[in-house]
Amino acid sequence: MEKRFTYSIQPLLSQKEGSISGPMSPMEFAKKVALNVGFKFNRLARLWFADERINQSHEDGGLTGHDTLIIGAVYTNDIWLSLWVESGVRAVAIAMAYRSDGSIDFTDLYRQQHYVCKLKEQHVKDIFQSVFDDPTQINIKTA
Repeated sequence: MEKRFTYSIQPLLSQKEGSISGPMSPMEFAKKVALNVGFKFNRLARLWFADERINQSHEDGGLTGHDTLIIGAVYTNDIWLSLWVESGVRAVAIAMAYRSDGSIDFTDLYRQQHYVCKLKEQHVKDIFQSVFDDPTQINIKTA
């Protein structure tokens, strides 16, 4: 019997005195990806999975500590989300979607990865739909 898919979302951006900041590693990763891919973002969040094998590889007798991040943008009339695996040295895009579009673009690169356990398309759809239904999950926190 398959385990029930459960996850939580941790918003990473905070605002203090008009300045937006976030944890150094995820923030630098998001800035680098945005610059290389050519998009702007105003939301950043980390996903935590009940199944800690998701998006991890075996390394030195244990699992790697790759982050799965939501990098997105909330606009007045739409939301754009992208899902990434950050391994410290490289970026692997999983999927991207606009709320208004209704479709999700999955990447072949993610399908080719050899993680112990990967997200299924339905899992990604569920994550995106959850944020589209309640974007406050990735709101910028006020300090």
